[in-house]
Amino acid sequence: MTVILSKIARFGLSRHMGLLAAAALGAALVVAAQVTLRFLRPPSASQTLAVVDGKPITLSAFQAELTRRGSEAAFANPQQRRALLDEMIRVEVLASNAQKAGYGDDPEVKRAIDQLLADKYQHANIDEPLADLQVTDGDIEDYYRSHIASFTTPEAAHAAVISIAVPGNATDDEKQALQERAQHVRELALAKPGAPSFAELAAQYSDDADTRSQGGDIGWVSEGQENPRWEQPVMKAVFDLDNPGQVSPLIATGSGLYLVKLLEDQPASVRPLSEVRNRIRQLCIREERQHRAAKLYAAALANVQVSVNEAGIAAMEATEQAVVHLPHGSSPEPKG
Repeated sequence: MTVILSKIARFGLSRHMGLLAAAALGAALVVAAQVTLRFLRPPSASQTLAVVDGKPITLSAFQAELTRRGSEAAFANPQQRRALLDEMIRVEVLASNAQKAGYGDDPEVKRAIDQLLADKYQHANIDEPLADLQVTDGDIEDYYRSHIASFTTPEAAHAAVISIAVPGNATDDEKQALQERAQHVRELALAKPGAPSFAELAAQYSDDADTRSQGGDIGWVSEGQENPRWEQPVMKAVFDLDNPGQVSPLIATGSGLYLVKLLEDQPASVRPLSEVRNRIRQLCIREERQHRAAKLYAAALANVQVSVNEAGIAAMEATEQAVVHLPHGSSPEPKG
């Protein structure tokens, strides 16, 4: 009996020691797991990587710089990432010294910062939302129909001109003689084959030095577009002619008498929608951006007080005008 009790006692002690050992092992595993998780858990975005003059460079700022540079592959190893951090530290060090030196109050620096802030504000409120803008086929077709003139190539003509100058101080008799000369040239231009050609007549009779040697050829011109070289009645006469080879009636303007011959013509044409679809899509987006920019500015203006010194601007402009009109070498006298 005594032997049996002794064995039971030894068994109970052994079992108790086993439980204690298991508990100790479990506690050790929990601690080890906690330590491991602490090292495996991604660091917080607010973790500080460096501090420059009291200003932290956080992990999120570092990651934002990686994104801004657009290529995390370029910083794939620790040495490259450390080089980037060192560069960020360098910028902060120089910026801190510049601030202490008063560069923050420099008008050029302030303007650059203001421009950067304005661009950032517009980008966040206009450009980013515009990325989701959907321009439908219906929108494109409506734009095409309402702006058809923008996709129309106007009629073009290749013409030749004979110019007979009439001086402003010419007498009535001189004007009459020039009129008769011009009419004679037109009759020659309309003569049967074998008579001098229009180009030969231009070389002989035209007073326009620029085109005379070219047989009166003025090149291609477009209908409805002003031409600084030729007066409007001359341009109108070009497009009043129906067929190549046709010669116009005599044209009288304030500067002289003209004859026009149509050499070639090209009718107006409309570019098909299929050719301009992508361009219209971009135009729709651009117009929508302009609309949103105006709306954003109006809303922003309501939150800011703006006053303009019109009297000061007028005084400034008056001073500028006075300086512009000063005789060369002189300077405005100070008011005493």
